[in-house]
Amino acid sequence: MEEKLNRFVRMNQEERTRLRGLERQFSMIAFLRGVVFLAALALTLIGAKDGIPWLLAPGILLFFGFVLLVKKHADVDALTERVKSMERVTQDYVARFHDDWHKFPEHGGEYLGPDDVVAADLDLLGPNSLYQLIHVCHTDEGCYRLASLLRRPEKATGTEERRTAVEELVTREEFAVKFEAAGRIAAGRKKRPDITGFENYCKAEQPGLPVGMQIARFAGPVLFFSLLALGLFDVISLGFCLIAFLIQLSVALVLKPASDRIILPVYGISHSTEDYLTMLSMIAVEEFSSKRMTTLREKIMGGQGILAAFRRLAAISQLYNVSFNPLIHQILSGVFFWDFHLAAMVTNWHAKYGAAAADCFYVIAETEVLLSLAVPGMVRETARAEITEDEKVMISCEELVHPLIDPEKAVGNSATFKDGVTIVTGSNMSGKTTFLRTLAINLILADLGAPICGKRLRASRMRIFTSMRIKDDVAGGISTFYAEILRIKAMADYRKENRPMLCLIDEIFKGTNSADRICGAEHAIKSLSGGNSIVIVSTHDFELCDLTDDAGHSANNLHFEESYENDVLTFDYKVKPGRCTTTNARELLRMAGFSIS
Repeated sequence: MEEKLNRFVRMNQEERTRLRGLERQFSMIAFLRGVVFLAALALTLIGAKDGIPWLLAPGILLFFGFVLLVKKHADVDALTERVKSMERVTQDYVARFHDDWHKFPEHGGEYLGPDDVVAADLDLLGPNSLYQLIHVCHTDEGCYRLASLLRRPEKATGTEERRTAVEELVTREEFAVKFEAAGRIAAGRKKRPDITGFENYCKAEQPGLPVGMQIARFAGPVLFFSLLALGLFDVISLGFCLIAFLIQLSVALVLKPASDRIILPVYGISHSTEDYLTMLSMIAVEEFSSKRMTTLREKIMGGQGILAAFRRLAAISQLYNVSFNPLIHQILSGVFFWDFHLAAMVTNWHAKYGAAAADCFYVIAETEVLLSLAVPGMVRETARAEITEDEKVMISCEELVHPLIDPEKAVGNSATFKDGVTIVTGSNMSGKTTFLRTLAINLILADLGAPICGKRLRASRMRIFTSMRIKDDVAGGISTFYAEILRIKAMADYRKENRPMLCLIDEIFKGTNSADRICGAEHAIKSLSGGNSIVIVSTHDFELCDLTDDAGHSANNLHFEESYENDVLTFDYKVKPGRCTTTNARELLRMAGFSIS
């Protein structure tokens, strides 16, 4: 773990050093720009005013030098932006080794729906969640795809293919940092492109350039230059050339809305074209061996691939920028029907690259999701999970830890479960609920193809159900107790299908009196046990430790315990076989300042 942390600390320090150097370079170029401009202006004015020709040449050369410095200044500014972004990304990775990641602003809570009870119970989305820890997505599509996987992990497909891709990306820290840094810059642009509209445009059939525009874009320049040549040779008056220019300019301006309707759907994404080109180029130059990443790379490469499409798109966007210089645009329109040529370029671009370009954001989003799933492997001690298709459900884990707990504080636990019921008892704050969540969140990581936090996890593929954070519904007239009943009813209904399932119930029926709780818990647990299900229940009711199922099988018992050292209550958070025999409520009340006799 220390080696992983030091690697990101070193990367962060390198980016900070680069940033300080670039900031000094930026300031120096800014100073030189001013000096060169003033010198060029002074030499040119003195040479022109006082008739000293030999001063004009260096003055003009200095103006060219000023232009080069302006470009260099812009290049350094762009590089500074990239380095700042990489410095921020590496800083975030360092934060993930401690509890500082809880300050990340994006936590995915907006994706949580009222039915996403497992995601809420296990902190998969929302504040202090797995999403908040691992997400490195900066496109809307990437964020949505990652959240969708966490909301409904049971619907994830292609796990093994995704797992090999994630394992490959875990070792590509530099690629991960640069890719996220480019995505962060794209997301920070003031003008965000309409990605959905662009994808729909690329996929839909588009009408060709109207015949009149096709003829005009070739006939117009021929007519203008023919009249110009005739005028220069005094065959006709140059006024005819001017008349032709004004007519063509008028036609171009009248038809500009029509040409813009063709151009603007692709120009609308131009503000981020360079950012996306950077991200696509990173994937293109990286050598991958996993099937998923190789497939994504192949979509980018090739003469009609995504990379070629966006390079061509960037060129078209640059040409369209001429429109924002009225004088040059009017000259080009009056001579060449400039917008008609651009409209033709866009039409040809759509025909040649539209299908490929539509996949651009899928490739970027999918890479972001895979990099997010690789984050645990970069910032935690992890292992490759083994998910089987066994007919009988089973879970076997060794030193499994919760990924959301500070690695320096997390305690690993080992256990084995098979079909049946396990009752987990223990005093308050001893680790029962965390143990249930640790088991489930690592199973979900494994189902999604991510590495698990621990030494080993082998489990059959199963559907996970939880009953942990139960909320009442005042408007709907549903109490906390009844809401829990409905949760367990959903488990029992799924149990009838005899499909693999894991039921995790924390403090079962805590919303009612002890007599009803024990009676109801026994009935509910028996309805879930047997068949192809693993049922793990945490409780303070020791009576449930004697529970047997309908076949007469006794429940397996595990427990957590506390100890007292110099009248101080301590926990080791280690799960142990058997039932708990101690309580600590009185001691906790004393610790809180209550007087207990």
